[in-house]
Amino acid sequence: MAKEGSAIVIWKTALILWVIVGFWGCTRQTEQRAVDLTVPVTVKPVEVGTIEDVVSTTGTLRSVRVANLVTEIRGNLSFSEMAGRSLKNGIRVKKGQVVARVDNPEWVIGVRLESKKLARDTAQKTLKEQEVLFSKGLTTEKEVENARKAWQDAVSSYEDAEIQKAKTEIMAPIDGVLSEVSEITQGTLVNQNVVIGKVVDYSQVLVDLKIPNAQIGKIALGKEVRIFNFAFPDVIFKGEVSAIDPVLDENTRTFLAIGTVDNPDLSLRPGMFVKADIVSETHQDVVLISRKLLQRRRNEQVVFVEEEGLSQQREVKTGLENRERVEIISGLEPGDRMITSNYETLRPRTRVRITGQDN
Repeated sequence: MAKEGSAIVIWKTALILWVIVGFWGCTRQTEQRAVDLTVPVTVKPVEVGTIEDVVSTTGTLRSVRVANLVTEIRGNLSFSEMAGRSLKNGIRVKKGQVVARVDNPEWVIGVRLESKKLARDTAQKTLKEQEVLFSKGLTTEKEVENARKAWQDAVSSYEDAEIQKAKTEIMAPIDGVLSEVSEITQGTLVNQNVVIGKVVDYSQVLVDLKIPNAQIGKIALGKEVRIFNFAFPDVIFKGEVSAIDPVLDENTRTFLAIGTVDNPDLSLRPGMFVKADIVSETHQDVVLISRKLLQRRRNEQVVFVEEEGLSQQREVKTGLENRERVEIISGLEPGDRMITSNYETLRPRTRVRITGQDN
């Protein structure tokens, strides 16, 4: 029985060794076939560049400033020569420019601008005379002070009259363009506090951007904003984040960021719907590759490069990425020959034949 048991043990041991040798031989043949197989590939030298992390959203433009043109007194409306017979939308105006007048002779008489001007000039002359007499010892200091007070009162009265007289003129409060002009004809009797139009300043435009709560850490004052509108498909308008609302909308869980964008040629118009990118981070002079070249093998991100006619698998760490490219923090160096075709079928040390180079 002992001899039979020993024979069985020897037989089993031999069988196990035969299986191991056979498996090893198959593995070696598989590896040899993988090495012997030559795969045609294209390559491209690894380059450096700039990549950005952006938060994309949409918004509506509004002008940076708007001011109403309002009548301050009752009277007959007349238009200045710059506007012709009627005010028109789109006319550019400067701050302080008279765009219309309200004719009210009774108001002008009540202001008494000329008489108050004469009173001011007379009071000024009297003050100078009193100062000369005081320097010669011919009057008292009290008389000089009285003359000075009279002159200051006269100046204040005249300045008030000027303000009242100015109410007959409707002036542009800011630089801008006329908008929402009412259809009032020349000579129409208008009441006080009637809005006859607006002046819109859109040399800069504001854009209200609603940002998801998850992106709050990426948005800060001064971050670059780029806006796009379908009317100008090849133009990027640049500005910056100028205000951030600290309170989130309870319904949408978004917060409001306001971008300010220069618009010197007035191409952008208030009310336009735009797409917007807020640049939250920029990395310059970093290794960049196409996203499609990045693969995942055994839960590791890898790429393939060509070295001496063989494919080499490189584990890489990534940084910023966009729709087309990804930043490589480690694992690749500028000048490495990235394999850009047939990389899906490659294994480490697969023999490759270069058929071309990607641009």
